[in-house]
Amino acid sequence: MKKKYIISSISVLALFGILLSCAKVEKGFISDFMYYSPNPLIATQGNVTNSKPLELDGSTGPVKVKLLAVRNLATGQPAPELLKEYIIKQFNGQITTADSTVELVNKKIVLKPSTALEVNEIGGRISLSQATTNVATGDYVIDVEVTNIKGTRSILNACKIQLLPKSHYTLDAGPFFTTSDAAAETGFSASSTLPVTITYDNKGPNKIRFVFLDKNGLTFDPSAGQVVTRGDRGNFSQMNPYFPVVRTTTALEWEFIDLPNGFPIKDGNNGTGNYYRIPARFTVENRNANPVFFGFKALSAGSYTVTIQIPGITKKP
Repeated sequence: MKKKYIISSISVLALFGILLSCAKVEKGFISDFMYYSPNPLIATQGNVTNSKPLELDGSTGPVKVKLLAVRNLATGQPAPELLKEYIIKQFNGQITTADSTVELVNKKIVLKPSTALEVNEIGGRISLSQATTNVATGDYVIDVEVTNIKGTRSILNACKIQLLPKSHYTLDAGPFFTTSDAAAETGFSASSTLPVTITYDNKGPNKIRFVFLDKNGLTFDPSAGQVVTRGDRGNFSQMNPYFPVVRTTTALEWEFIDLPNGFPIKDGNNGTGNYYRIPARFTVENRNANPVFFGFKALSAGSYTVTIQIPGITKKP
């Protein structure tokens, strides 16, 4: 009797398996909750900004993303100025170590039409180009359509874009300085905050100046060896191989190339780090002063003065 029950159970399971194998298998998954992060995406006029790809929330990849609309968030009206083509400077090839002169770099810069806003079809990355210099500041929002093997979803108000006024330069947070023993790499103090200010003149020649001051505002003289680099540590000359440094009585100076995505585009030995030193023999404290700052970049044509004032250090008369 038990054997009959066992055979019957096996038969039911077999039948159930056959029915399952005949059922249509659904392919893929598409979420109703895909999103951009960060949101809002913050950009500045005239500078290149790229978002991360669309977060798929478990949806099957790859996905194709289509821009449906872009609107002014305040008015709700279409913003066609973000989709209009403007003529801007663009690279037509990657800058490599072989591009060692201004002439070679300039050969890779062309004037081409570009829209201010694009959404990449594969993955949905949002790109804002230098053409945003022609677009008014403010808040905008986009709608997108997402398609994968499973189907299509429309995402309204997918990402807010906050367009801020043009920024002519960047400088990373956290400039600092240390002091150290005279004529040695010993006795380093703890790092302290380093005040750095930048002034910009859009009518001046393409020139970058680094000015170093003591705590009283007196200027150190690079032409007299009062400002030097630190061995193999990073410095701006490593990032700017196209023009030699000029040491004047008041500054380190370089010419630079006005590039589509700002200058410099090369890293030094410490990435974007600028490591300099005021030798101890030029300070009343008889200590080396070691200012350090990262991420300075000129984003527009013109003249820049980067002023580094070192607290607690007094220039020797």
